[in-house]
Amino acid sequence: MDKPEEKNYNIEINIQGGRNCLSIGKGVIKALGSPSHVSFKISDAHDSISVFPCDEGDVMAFRVPVKLFLDHKCVMRINSKRFVQGIMQTNGLDTTRTYRLKGEYLQSKNIAVFPFEGAILRAYNGNDQTT
Repeated sequence: MDKPEEKNYNIEINIQGGRNCLSIGKGVIKALGSPSHVSFKISDAHDSISVFPCDEGDVMAFRVPVKLFLDHKCVMRINSKRFVQGIMQTNGLDTTRTYRLKGEYLQSKNIAVFPFEGAILRAYNGNDQTT
């Protein structure tokens, strides 16, 4: 795993209710040091998601696509209807819509944290709205 450079990466994820998936931005993976696998955790209060590097054998390990930084069309996406619908309902989000969560990279812990408060409703006409 490479060490992240001192750069400002775009730290965001998209939670897509209509597709039942969570898309992790390339900036998140770069900030984490371009690991081969990541995991995520929901806070005890269910009000934020954390993404962090992990080992391949970890229970919640998700493989980062090998082509993620080589193919501009490649994305890091995790599909789970139960997870996506549950976390969206818990946070009062419309389960048919897509939301962007802006996060913060905590270098001391090598983790990215995404609070649901201030989730941005994605309107693909360019008029995104903060919830």
